[in-house]
Amino acid sequence: MTDLIDAPAPSAPSAVAGAETTSAAGSPPQPNAAGVRATRLRPLLRPAAYYVASRVAVLAAALVATTIYPRLRLVQSMGSLWDGRWYLKIAEHGYPHQLVNEGNGSRWAFFPAFPAAVRALAEVTRLSLPDAAFVAAFVFGLTSALAIWLAVREVFGSRLADRTVLLYVFCPTAYILSMAYTEGLFLTAAAACLFALSRRYWLTAALCACVAGLTRNTGAVVVLAVVVTALPAAWRGRSLRPAVAAAVAPLGLASFTAYSWAMVGTPVAFLTSERFWQGQHFIWFMTPLEGLVAAVGQGPGGQTFVPDAMAGAALILGCVGIWLLDRMGRPGGATLVGGGRITIPASWWVYTIGALLAAYSAYFTDSIPRYTMAAFPLFVAFAWALPRRMDAAVVGVMACLQGALLIAVLSIAVHPVLVPLVP
Repeated sequence: MTDLIDAPAPSAPSAVAGAETTSAAGSPPQPNAAGVRATRLRPLLRPAAYYVASRVAVLAAALVATTIYPRLRLVQSMGSLWDGRWYLKIAEHGYPHQLVNEGNGSRWAFFPAFPAAVRALAEVTRLSLPDAAFVAAFVFGLTSALAIWLAVREVFGSRLADRTVLLYVFCPTAYILSMAYTEGLFLTAAAACLFALSRRYWLTAALCACVAGLTRNTGAVVVLAVVVTALPAAWRGRSLRPAVAAAVAPLGLASFTAYSWAMVGTPVAFLTSERFWQGQHFIWFMTPLEGLVAAVGQGPGGQTFVPDAMAGAALILGCVGIWLLDRMGRPGGATLVGGGRITIPASWWVYTIGALLAAYSAYFTDSIPRYTMAAFPLFVAFAWALPRRMDAAVVGVMACLQGALLIAVLSIAVHPVLVPLVP
């Protein structure tokens, strides 16, 4: 187990101050502003490279899918498949004035941030909406990898941040970062929020929470992370700025609920509308447990074995990840170079546990594996526990699984009857 990690990077002001002191003492002159900026951005090349490499693997799997299904229109399918078609409808037409079944579903179940970004990108680039959705998903996947790297580096150091992003972009369900879904945008906002909270950038954290609240209902967990961090800081320091952050953070989620209340008469239209999907409703975190039991009971030959087994695996991995994350913060757990002990911020615990509970409350088992990705601090825990010599083998296996899942998902674009079988 890797229990020694590098110290978090110093804050930007400290680094600049050190450069100025050295220059004044007669060392080589301080680089210009562009050089300083390039030096600060250079570490981001590693997580960016990991993300691009993972997308190359995804593209290879997608090309395999096109050879299996020659009728498959790749970019259009990845920009409009499953939930993607609902986001495209919102991007094109907005929300309806009534809460009605629009054909086994409703636009009100989906939040506005991603379709707004798709519409804006289409207007600027003149791309079609499916193409714009595909491009937006790629960009938000990249920004999510960078935001996660920054957040993890701030608490655990850059070496563990590198390995965390590697596991994140190659995990089996990360194919979703190349489809018209909200995972990339939401994780960008959530990770950037935790990074900002670590730096005490209160307004930035609050604005990130607003974006998360406009992206999906799990944004409530990001808002809670801001509130539980900002209010004690405001009380201890008698400071106005964190108090303002705590007040601003819920505004994104609140604005969407207020809009739905005004339009269709309920502030929780995003929950009420779920009944149009086969009576979907909140079931108190039991879906993954039921999926695990069903997978064991029916065996590999069962009709829904794959999504049930993946939901059960998400439950097990989530529990193991929480245990490992707890071990990292205990005496004898993770330590910084130089002997310092890791302290995991309360905001990380609030966000991680809240994101897991939200994922496990899904009605359908096939949604749970990708929902669990939102709890990205678990990738930190597994990166810490995984011996470095196993990195290549684990990434290789996950990349193959990711490609196989993508091919299965794309198959429903040609054979919609396969929907119940695909996670």
